[in-house]
Amino acid sequence: MDGPLIAALYLLAGLCVYATATHLLHATQSLRRAEHLLFAAMCLLVAGAAISVALSYQAATIEAYTGPIKAYYALIAPLYVLFAAFIARYTGTPARGLLVILGALVVVVWVVNVQQPYGLQLGEAAELRTVTLPWGETVSLAAGPSSPWFLLGLSGLLLVFGFALWALLHRWLREGGTSPLVLLGAIVLFLLGTAQGALVRLGAIDSIPLAVFGYLGMILVMSLALHRETQERVRESEHRFRDLVQQAPVAVEVLTPEGRVRQVNAAWEAMHGRDGERVRDSSVLHCPDPIDGRITEAVRAAARGERQYIGPFADRTGLDPVTQQAGNRWLKGCVYPLKDHRGEVQDVIVMQEDITLARRGEEALRVIAQGFRAHDRESFFQNLVLRLREVFRADYALVGVNVPDMPGHIETKALCQGGELVDNIRYALTGTPCDEVLARGLCVYPDHVQELFPQDGLLVEMGARSYLGAPMLDSQGRELGHFAIVNRYPLDETEQAAGILEIFADRAAAELERLEGEEHIRRLAYHDPLTGLANRTQLHDALTRDLDLAYHGGLHGGLILIDLDHFKTINDALGHAVGDTVLAAVADRLRQNAPEKALVVRLGGDEFATLIHPRRASRQATEATVNDAAHRLLDALQHPIVVGERTFSVGASLGCVLFPDAGQTSSDALRHADIALYQAKRAGRGGVQFYRHALQDEAHARLQIEEGLRQALANREMHLDYQAQFDAQGHLIGVEALLRWTHPGLGPVSPALFIPIAEETGLIHSIGTWVIEHALDNLRGWHARGLPLPPRVAINISPWQLARPDFVEQLRERVEATELDPGRITLEVTESGLLRDLSDAIAKLRALRKFGVQVALDDFGTGYSSLAYLRDLPLDELKIDKSFIDELVHKGEQMLIENILDIGHNMGLRVIAEGVAQEAQRQRLLALGCTRFQGFLYGEPIAEDEFAAWLERNVTPAVHRQG
Repeated sequence: MDGPLIAALYLLAGLCVYATATHLLHATQSLRRAEHLLFAAMCLLVAGAAISVALSYQAATIEAYTGPIKAYYALIAPLYVLFAAFIARYTGTPARGLLVILGALVVVVWVVNVQQPYGLQLGEAAELRTVTLPWGETVSLAAGPSSPWFLLGLSGLLLVFGFALWALLHRWLREGGTSPLVLLGAIVLFLLGTAQGALVRLGAIDSIPLAVFGYLGMILVMSLALHRETQERVRESEHRFRDLVQQAPVAVEVLTPEGRVRQVNAAWEAMHGRDGERVRDSSVLHCPDPIDGRITEAVRAAARGERQYIGPFADRTGLDPVTQQAGNRWLKGCVYPLKDHRGEVQDVIVMQEDITLARRGEEALRVIAQGFRAHDRESFFQNLVLRLREVFRADYALVGVNVPDMPGHIETKALCQGGELVDNIRYALTGTPCDEVLARGLCVYPDHVQELFPQDGLLVEMGARSYLGAPMLDSQGRELGHFAIVNRYPLDETEQAAGILEIFADRAAAELERLEGEEHIRRLAYHDPLTGLANRTQLHDALTRDLDLAYHGGLHGGLILIDLDHFKTINDALGHAVGDTVLAAVADRLRQNAPEKALVVRLGGDEFATLIHPRRASRQATEATVNDAAHRLLDALQHPIVVGERTFSVGASLGCVLFPDAGQTSSDALRHADIALYQAKRAGRGGVQFYRHALQDEAHARLQIEEGLRQALANREMHLDYQAQFDAQGHLIGVEALLRWTHPGLGPVSPALFIPIAEETGLIHSIGTWVIEHALDNLRGWHARGLPLPPRVAINISPWQLARPDFVEQLRERVEATELDPGRITLEVTESGLLRDLSDAIAKLRALRKFGVQVALDDFGTGYSSLAYLRDLPLDELKIDKSFIDELVHKGEQMLIENILDIGHNMGLRVIAEGVAQEAQRQRLLALGCTRFQGFLYGEPIAEDEFAAWLERNVTPAVHRQG
């Protein structure tokens, strides 16, 4: 039974074993690893099936035949499952459900194949017959009825073939190509062989089964198809690798482990400036170019299997001579080994990248990160153009702003040429790229900028070829300025340059906005918002510097304080809006007439100052300069100021001080100047007063009095004296309560000194209230003791007391509390006090007279003494001032006294002469018709604690009367 068929079957088995080994090898190297593994398993099963068929053909008995046949079906059953999995994997068709069904069917087939006596094919083996083939070879075949389980296996076989045909056809329609069609042909061959074998097994054909040869045909065809596809993929991978290398944007150089050049790409040729064909097979270790000369050690390390990174390095080879001034070219790279599956180095790959643009971008970001902080706009602009030149390697960098008084023109605030700051320039905008920047925003002209703007002569002077410009806009879109970069070479990579320029513009605008904000804050901190003049803070700083400079440098300067006279009247009468306008006009007058470089200051309200900085001159010359400046300012302020339709005359008082002898601190200088100003006001306003050390003593004494006044009442340092008033017959007609103060350190202080200070500080209210209450308490005490009371007690009232809205009510309450007759109280007021607010004073005095209190006009004749207002005043008494009485005997001046007496008699008023100290004065007054007197002639003022005894000794009902 040995013949060609048996030999062919064993040959088939050998080929399948070879195919198994081949596809296992492909599985380790191919991307289709799973397909090759599945196909290798199929080949191994077909090899076993071929051997099983060969053994069954050589069997001599039914028992010898049954064993190989069972083995055949046991091997063929999983073959179809692997075949379905292979097709699903190859075509990318999901087939998990199908594989599960086929797996279950294989289990059934295996069980039936084992349980049936004659395997899956025959239900019963009737005989073992010998079949003679046409070439004379004989084989053994079993005859008998087919098993129904065989049909179940056949149905599974048809299911597999149907899925395979559908999946391959679907892939061919989807992707095209010849491989699916070749596999379809192999499956058809496999299907024909399987069908022929099935028909022979079923007894429909009298022949031997050829299904195993169908397997062989399919295996061979599919193996060839897979091999061909693998080869195509390998070639495609090689081409892709070459294209990848050739088209890579970075420079790639493929070397042998010995350092010889296998391949370079176009990027490498552009970077190195060399032809790839000419460098092929050359050695980078022995004859490197300037760039490769930096990587020789890295190539040697890569040949040993080590990866090396080449850090950024500067290179000037291959640069365009025109752009050489733009700086170095920066490169970086990587050298690594390319190993095979055994880990041996096959090639060395060198990759090099030009990172010049990235480096410039990093440099720009570094410069931007450092910021552009500056103390003022000038230094900011200068710093900006230097940074622009540094980042862009620019030939020219400039910052420009619009010229306010020349529309359509630009003035540079900083201009850099060749890395150096040069003088600023002005130029017309029309026909320039800067005009485009202001109109459209960011502008980039990489080359031929002169041809684009032929009218711009500045570009011709600069020899410009490229231009970049950008506006600087604040957060509200307001234009702060613009900057421009001009180069004598073309600009490459404009997109990146534009991006960097935009970042520069935003950062610079933000910094400039911050700087303007700080300047605004500084203006608010150091300038008066109404007038724009320097404020007190700036004066303090400047004066501190000037004092130090004058003190250590032997220089002299001056400070002038200016206080407007009666400005409050304008504010009160016309409102603060008009007052503010007047103040602004005053500030302009001072600014225009102040000495050159002097600091003009508004201290607040209606107070101003002028600081004349120290200079090298004598004290006398400096005083003359300050005096001239002060009078010039005074004359300027005396000229009328026109506001709308109104005209104002604003006067001023000026206090001057020279330094450094005015003190070592700004506070000292201001205090001394204020003392001088106070003296100027006391002298009658509208004048100039210089500080003298005597004024300091006076001011110190005044301060001592002020401080003492604040404690005088609490310390019981004040008391009242009473001076009697008599008529011509010597009868007591009243007394005047006189306030006296004994300072613990200064002793007795004259009312002429402390009353004005009390009025200025507001202490007059508490002091005046005490005087009224104390005088009323004295009256009540004398009355309680049964003493005869004076017909009237005169109490002096300050105009500030009378101006209080509640003065009348409080006085009424206090008098009523004493249960005394209001007619015994006489309030003495002065002319100047009444004129502060005449209508208010008249109303209050009328209310007091209605209550019963009498009113006397003190020191009559020393003020305005106008009959116009005197007629309207509710008065009971006039008092002739002591100064007129003193002149009555010595100078014989009696006309004024006669007039006062006539006025009093005609108006029905009592007239009392104050300060009568001599009998001659009394006689003259009697001759003129004056019959009421007060003065030393009748007795000095008596302290309150002694006055009660005086009353008891000297006053009886017979010697006093209402007068």
